[in-house]
Amino acid sequence: MLKLILSRLLQGILVMFVVSVVTFALLAAAGGDALTTLRNDPLVSDRSLEEQQRVYGLDQPVVVRYARWLGGLVRGEMGESFSFRAPVWTILWPRLLNTLSLSAVALLLAWLIAIPLGSMAARRPRSWIDRLCGAVVMLASSTPRIVLALVALALAARTSLFSVGAGADSTSQSLLKILLPAFVLSVPVIALFLAQVRDGLGAALREEFVQVARAKGLSERVVTLRHALRAALNPLITIFGYSIGGLVSGSVIVETVLGWPGLGLLSVLAVRSRDVPLLMGVVLITSIAVLIGNLIADILLRFNDPRLREDA
Repeated sequence: MLKLILSRLLQGILVMFVVSVVTFALLAAAGGDALTTLRNDPLVSDRSLEEQQRVYGLDQPVVVRYARWLGGLVRGEMGESFSFRAPVWTILWPRLLNTLSLSAVALLLAWLIAIPLGSMAARRPRSWIDRLCGAVVMLASSTPRIVLALVALALAARTSLFSVGAGADSTSQSLLKILLPAFVLSVPVIALFLAQVRDGLGAALREEFVQVARAKGLSERVVTLRHALRAALNPLITIFGYSIGGLVSGSVIVETVLGWPGLGLLSVLAVRSRDVPLLMGVVLITSIAVLIGNLIADILLRFNDPRLREDA
């Protein structure tokens, strides 16, 4: 297990390095910088612009700027945001907590909805619940998140039950504010989980070892939860791991439309203002979330499947 973790960590460092190089190069190729708006302001002198370029190192080649950013990262520094005039980490931290909270609630909703529905559909093939789950999977997987977010925004505007944006006076208000964007974020994950539970558990219930368990007189509940579900759990664990990073990286549209103050909304602000240090920080955090999700999936798979532990 330790060998697996070390291997994944080394691979993660390499992946993050490649991602940072590609992102920095693309931002440089896109043209413009944080001073573009000031250059169009007739009240700002050329001397002032040159001073700002020197302060932020924008007068240096791209390779030098990347080397300075990477060197600061090795020292535990992520640079200073051009827009907020503050260290990047102090800006990222509260937004990261908001995005993690949103992703955690979305993942919890996906499990609470998909597991029971998928289990009922698997145990009753070709029933009305099975057809309902099939329709939910098709609709949820084919509807873009932006459409769902706009529908949720209209719902929040027309009703007083849900509200969007930041700030709340009580725990109940905080829960109501996070529930709507979390549900929108969870819809594609619900489709993935529901399809996998329905198909995987349905196939496991037809296996010979399940028939043997039934012949021993075990209840259908015990057969389903203790035997069949565990056999169908590996693909679910894989999807769970991928979903951790996918929810963090896929929150841009939901947070922007519904005004949730997380990393997704912050990344949009960073792109608009061409705030390279801030955007690099968002990309780095998102990459780490994806890698951690994959690592968690690998570890859980080996705990659930002894064959994988032996291979490791």
